[in-house]
Amino acid sequence: MSNHTEAIGDEDKRVAALVVRAQSGEMAAFDELVTIFQSRMFNLAYRMVNSREDAADLTQEIFVKMYRSIHKFGGRSKFSTWLYAVAANCCRSGLRRLRRVSDREVVRLDATAENDAGRRYRELPDPAESVPETMGRGEVKARIEAMIAELPEDARMVMVLRDLQGMTYEGIAEALQCSIGTVKSRLSRARLKLKDRLSREGLTCAVRQ
Repeated sequence: MSNHTEAIGDEDKRVAALVVRAQSGEMAAFDELVTIFQSRMFNLAYRMVNSREDAADLTQEIFVKMYRSIHKFGGRSKFSTWLYAVAANCCRSGLRRLRRVSDREVVRLDATAENDAGRRYRELPDPAESVPETMGRGEVKARIEAMIAELPEDARMVMVLRDLQGMTYEGIAEALQCSIGTVKSRLSRARLKLKDRLSREGLTCAVRQ
């Protein structure tokens, strides 16, 4: 436990030094910050949009915004908290864009399969094919990721930051500019919704209480 705490402290010091250098225009320092946070930002974006391609685009957008705004970081909070706030705003904007695109490309759920004309269609799944016994580990993981992506946006964001990114309640509240009570309330609702979905579909997952 102490080694983990020391490692976090060492990273914070390293990041703080890199931020100062990046704010002075040193591109190597900026690139190093990207290396440190790239995986975390991609994972956040992916959990929010449930698409690797869209998540990659959002991750790039997050770092472009970081580059353009890093001079505004005043050190009143941890840099990672500030960056998560940037990322959260980018994800919200990205989700709005994706919803607009989706609204223009709505496909009727009752559409039937068409011929070889290549037109888009969607078939309703056969319930018999959805039983967990027929699903591999990867399919179960994909189903759970899809369930997380279907949670309300605010609840999903809090769940990803807390349960998957390991942020503190205080850090999440600061990044999302809301109260700790709001964070806990959204998290509780998200966990209950996910647990209910998992139960109804006969899947198991370690959802915290």
